[in-house]
Amino acid sequence: MKQRGYSVIDLFSGCGGFSLGVQNAGLNLVAAIDHNLHAVQTYRENLPSNASVLKKNLWKFKPADLEKHIKKKTVDIIIGGPPCQGFSSARQVDGANSGIRLVGDERRQLFRQYFKYVKHFRPKVFVMENVRGIRSAERGRIFKAILKKADQLGYTVDESLVSAWRFGIPQKRIRQIFFGVRKDLPDFSIEQWLKPTHADIGEPGYGELKNIVTLWEAIGDLPRLYANESANQYDIIRRKNHRSRYGRNYLDEVLKVAEAKELTSHFSRYHSARDLRDFSRLNEGETSAQAIERGEKMEFPYNRGIFKDRYTRQHRNRLCSTIVAHLSKDGLMFIHPTQQRSLTPREAARIQSFPDWFVFPVPRTHQYRLIGDSVPPLLAQAIGRGVKNYLDWCKKGKSISHKTHILRAVGGD
Repeated sequence: MKQRGYSVIDLFSGCGGFSLGVQNAGLNLVAAIDHNLHAVQTYRENLPSNASVLKKNLWKFKPADLEKHIKKKTVDIIIGGPPCQGFSSARQVDGANSGIRLVGDERRQLFRQYFKYVKHFRPKVFVMENVRGIRSAERGRIFKAILKKADQLGYTVDESLVSAWRFGIPQKRIRQIFFGVRKDLPDFSIEQWLKPTHADIGEPGYGELKNIVTLWEAIGDLPRLYANESANQYDIIRRKNHRSRYGRNYLDEVLKVAEAKELTSHFSRYHSARDLRDFSRLNEGETSAQAIERGEKMEFPYNRGIFKDRYTRQHRNRLCSTIVAHLSKDGLMFIHPTQQRSLTPREAARIQSFPDWFVFPVPRTHQYRLIGDSVPPLLAQAIGRGVKNYLDWCKKGKSISHKTHILRAVGGD
């Protein structure tokens, strides 16, 4: 059967967050590549209809190898996010969450492998996602190198920091997005093709767009747990009460709870008695530093000057902190708003906008890592829809001049 829709390759695909989103936007995934066994296993479990999901090391697996595998010399779109740990401002030599000493990391150069695929397949559009720290990595040299390489390959780039909450994702996630289009096509304008749907108080569009989705809207219906407990059945009464307060939007349209056969990955990790006592000392939305400042006597033994937010209790009615792979370590910065424990993998997945039917058939530590490293599917869907609309417009507007396109993108006549 002939496949329909613009063809897409997903590089550094992880467990499939980016793929799921662009697929929901109506794009056609023809291949996805990642070197991590747990990521590929999870991807295949959830998106089995995507024909070519490959466990390959992109340092070694060449574009020509992929061309032979998918029997395509070109594709319409390449997406992907080269591993971001090497750019994260939180990744320190000593493991602290403050300071300026970053670990040297060859993953900083993986964007060059990404561009080898762009050069080979000549997509109409490429989309690269990364942490905002890439802007300042190596004093801006990596950021400039990406723009320079795209230009050398014949692509015009529009780039921006994108706030995930502005697209209905309940966290403080901000990511760097690069949109590259071939120079034989009109420039891609983020302002025109990637329009926010939500706004917080004081943001552009507040009162006209939807209100931001809060943490509690995303997880408040899930069964209560103590530390080191699990649940595999939904609480129907709790869900009913939740819907009466928040409606069906996030629960049904994003999380698609009705499509989940059972509740999975809702298990809390073990916490020591000392940690649990410290948890109980935190008010909702408060860090350990704030608790100490108001007079609480915390017991944790870590350096108080470095680990200022080592313990953070999230707030129900606000955005959650950015879900990160570090959740696989301890979760102490992600304490549940009302329960004495850290967030479960299912809660983290919901905050990332993964639907409840999406399962993680790997050990818990790896679940947290896969979830934290993912592009939120809801953001990916907005990106995919924007690129699709742009390419549709290009098809219809072949007679429209480049100058006219630019005027329209900035609101001119």
